[in-house]
Amino acid sequence: MIKYLPVAPFVAALLMASCGGGGSDPVADNVMAPPDSMLGDASATGLADPANSGRAEAARQAALPPSTDEMKWRYADGGRTAMLGPPGSPTFVISCSDGRGLVFERRIPAQAGGTGTLSFTGNGNAASLPIAAVRTGSDLESHWRADAGRGDMARDVARTFGGGGAVHVSIGGTPPLVVPTAAPVKKLLADCLGG
Repeated sequence: MIKYLPVAPFVAALLMASCGGGGSDPVADNVMAPPDSMLGDASATGLADPANSGRAEAARQAALPPSTDEMKWRYADGGRTAMLGPPGSPTFVISCSDGRGLVFERRIPAQAGGTGTLSFTGNGNAASLPIAAVRTGSDLESHWRADAGRGDMARDVARTFGGGGAVHVSIGGTPPLVVPTAAPVKKLLADCLGG
């Protein structure tokens, strides 16, 4: 015959023993400072001292691709157009048009009639614009163009270029592009937006 021991008194004693009698919180006794190798958020604002923000910024800058002749800004139209990429075939263009305000072109093939969203992320800011495929010249190829105008959307994009860090430019379904900021680009944006 098998005898069963009452389990309830045993479980109750085990639970009481695990609570401890000292009244101290076991978590508070084991709290420790974050390690020095932990990186903080360099874009954090409103804090007295973001955790290791200097180290986080240095790590972010080290992750940027080196600037080569292929990825430098070139300027035309008296500084009203900035082109990034090799001479003669830029991959990204920002221009200030009298009629359309700020215009952004991502010069990669696009399906005729295609639409999407052009997103900018950089320097603690993010912005997006509707973008559409447009024909390039007389040939049948299309590339992407977004007319930002001079309103709030254009100002949001200009804020992404406001700091010294790079700006990530993307269109859904296409390879992203890391765009370096430069003083003439900031001036082009400010001049076009009237400030």
